[in-house]
Amino acid sequence: MGKICAFFGHRDVLSTVAPLIENQVRRLITEESVDTFWLGGYGNFDACAASVLRRLQSEYPHITILLIIAYPRQLERYGSALPFDGFEYPAAVEAAPRKFAISARNRYMAEHTDFAIGYVQKEYGGAYDALKTAASKHKTVINLAKEI
Repeated sequence: MGKICAFFGHRDVLSTVAPLIENQVRRLITEESVDTFWLGGYGNFDACAASVLRRLQSEYPHITILLIIAYPRQLERYGSALPFDGFEYPAAVEAAPRKFAISARNRYMAEHTDFAIGYVQKEYGGAYDALKTAASKHKTVINLAKEI
């Protein structure tokens, strides 16, 4: 089994970040043996990352794209056409009170990934906290907002 990369970013990021995501994903696949990519499924950054990953799957068919859900109802928004290879609902997230489910999901992803790609400009909020958690757990953190 290879390594995992999780994505964390602001919901209002522009799609112009797609080439930066693609460059980092290609590097992680070819140089770091990353083969699993986790997304939370909310906001423009996650949508952009999912689109890039789906496109790259034709070139790298061994990669897996997983949705890490915060609530079971999150799956309803996709209907029968889940644009991911599957989903996970970690026990630690399921046990969290509904009010804290997204924070618990982000914390789980940050603690269990090998790499975190983010687009974080503000020093507050869920994406910022997730990247901070990943860094505190000695994960490799790539903040694409610093590259623009």
